[in-house]
Amino acid sequence: MKARQLSIGYITVIVMLVLHLLPVWGFKYFPTQDGASHIYNSYVVKEYHNHENYRLREVYELNATIFPNWTSHALLVVLLYVFPPLVCEKIVLTLCIGLLPLSLFYFLNRVEKKNIVFGLLGFICAYNYLLHMGFYNFVLSMSLFFFTMGYWWRVKDKLRLTNIIVIYVLSLVTYLTHYHSYALLIMSLTFFPLFLSTYDVLHRVWSHKETSQPLMHRLKVSIGMHKPTLTFIGSLIPAYFILFSYYFYLSNNHGGNSNHKGFEWLNDYFFGMKSLVSFRDDHVLIGRVLLIFFAIAIVLTITNRIWQCYKFHKSEAWKETGERLWTRAVSQMDGFLIMSVVITVMFFIAPWSGYSGGWINDRFHLYIFLILIPFFAVNLHRHINVAAGVIIIALSLWHLGYNVHTYTLLNRDIANAISLEGMDEKDTILTSEPGEWGGFSDSLGFEPKYVEPFGHLECLLAVHKGIAYLDNYEANTDHFPLRYKEAYKEKEHLADFAIIWRTEYGDVSGLEEEYDLIDANDYNRLYRRKRTPPDPQMWNGGTVVSFDMQPEEGQTAPGHIPVYVDTIYTDGKYGWLTVSAREASQSKFGVSQPYADSILGKEDAVFRVALPNGTYEVICYFSANIVDEEDRSEPLEVNLIANGQKQIQRLQIPVGNETIDSRYTITITDEHLTQVVYTHVKGRYNRWGWSGFTIQSTDGEPRFRIPEKNKE
Repeated sequence: MKARQLSIGYITVIVMLVLHLLPVWGFKYFPTQDGASHIYNSYVVKEYHNHENYRLREVYELNATIFPNWTSHALLVVLLYVFPPLVCEKIVLTLCIGLLPLSLFYFLNRVEKKNIVFGLLGFICAYNYLLHMGFYNFVLSMSLFFFTMGYWWRVKDKLRLTNIIVIYVLSLVTYLTHYHSYALLIMSLTFFPLFLSTYDVLHRVWSHKETSQPLMHRLKVSIGMHKPTLTFIGSLIPAYFILFSYYFYLSNNHGGNSNHKGFEWLNDYFFGMKSLVSFRDDHVLIGRVLLIFFAIAIVLTITNRIWQCYKFHKSEAWKETGERLWTRAVSQMDGFLIMSVVITVMFFIAPWSGYSGGWINDRFHLYIFLILIPFFAVNLHRHINVAAGVIIIALSLWHLGYNVHTYTLLNRDIANAISLEGMDEKDTILTSEPGEWGGFSDSLGFEPKYVEPFGHLECLLAVHKGIAYLDNYEANTDHFPLRYKEAYKEKEHLADFAIIWRTEYGDVSGLEEEYDLIDANDYNRLYRRKRTPPDPQMWNGGTVVSFDMQPEEGQTAPGHIPVYVDTIYTDGKYGWLTVSAREASQSKFGVSQPYADSILGKEDAVFRVALPNGTYEVICYFSANIVDEEDRSEPLEVNLIANGQKQIQRLQIPVGNETIDSRYTITITDEHLTQVVYTHVKGRYNRWGWSGFTIQSTDGEPRFRIPEKNKE
């Protein structure tokens, strides 16, 4: 019979798991607010080391520090090497949704097996508001919290060094996933050992009215038996150091900007179970039924306690054993009630946002109910557990059904919204108005109330093409893997493409003076910046054009166009595309032009020349007989990529009078020659240097495109 019950339980869990993962894999798009942004930023991290992606490297810098919020991005980065972007997100979503109920089952199996049926609550809580917000790290951290607490409970009475190491590993992974859950975990790993030790001391010292040993002797023995607990709490000092170090970092850098919600909002959120409500208020009814379910479970637990006390008192066994009544009224599981109450208080007094984060109350709300589960004692009759399981399953499927209906409709809108075509060029810059999309859903027939499913969909259009996005909210914070470089924080640079959401159509007057409309759908319009054809005057009717890179006061080689550190690219002509730091140098030795002066740099630099389509031979000039502003001379390393092709690799230029030419042939198909010059910045080679280059047409005189407005 027991084996049969276990098999039914396992089958139930497997079926529920499959059903709750079907929406992830059954729909092309899983609607979230920030999910697309996470995909894009993980893609940028993955591609950042490739110098071909010069726009990404120019606009962003890696936030290569250890901070809470890394896990989901690290997972996505690794997965992107194997799977398409949407599949990578689905794998992360599978972990978010699947691990929460599994972690609850593990936790309850270790703490209170009689309540294992309540692990089913993990299914309904997995489809929570924060998941649909795209807060994958927080949802993953919840599972890590319960896995860690379950493991600690299993080994708490026989803690060894290996157990403490495992707990630390789990705790550190939780920290790297989300700070909020890490803080609650360290708080729990401190509170529960102290609570259980206190309970055990009281039970040994004051559980019986009569005892053969003196009170002080019993107290001394009891306290002495709990040295392992004190040792474990002492071992948490490094964990506390991590906790408070990051807290003080947040306080020093982001303190004083907290935003508190009013009591009315908090009250409505708490009793409306809004942590389960994402797109529509239909879920509020489910949440309130679930809240009633929790209330009934609490009442049944208290009733069960009272009944146990009554039976014990009525049996008069306490008169014979001397056992005090409180031992039947108070349980070790009461610690979970206390923790739930503490988190509830934190929910009502904590700010909604502050310290560079938000949705703080929402995160507390989910923990309030899940941490309470071990406290329940509703097994007055075996049918009650069955009834509880049936109710939870019914609520979960009801909740899932509403979400599936919403996903079905939103998938139509999402497919429509990202159906734009024409943004096919690599290494361009994209902007969007507004930076976060929202508004009415045509398929739903209303505006999603809590989550904006269109929020960052434009990021999906930028993946795979090396496109730098100027409205990337993650790059404006310090708790994501990317940050904008200083020059791009104010969004002052002209974008190559602009997507205008339909709510902003009336606020983009003058846009079409600089941009051409190239595509549109029911939700947005795609514009491309107008282009000027290559300037024939650069060629002076010939087949050769040459550039001499030099300081402002330098001497230009005959027949060359001077290029300075601030020669910014002008459409149809030539110049630097990047704003990275560069410096000019002039030789103090008798070296001929164009080798006598150069432009140097440590960061990647990009120089573009507009020229007609065709085949060209390019000759690049290099020299190391130069000095910088401090009269220092050093060897150089040059790597050069032209239109995505590696033409020069690890060209090492020693100090001396040596001059080097490097040639390559290239076919132009987009009227641009874009050359990326860089050094690996390793060992003795810290900078690149470039004296100039010549472009010669091998097809004869270049054929220039006639602008549309000049055609008859």
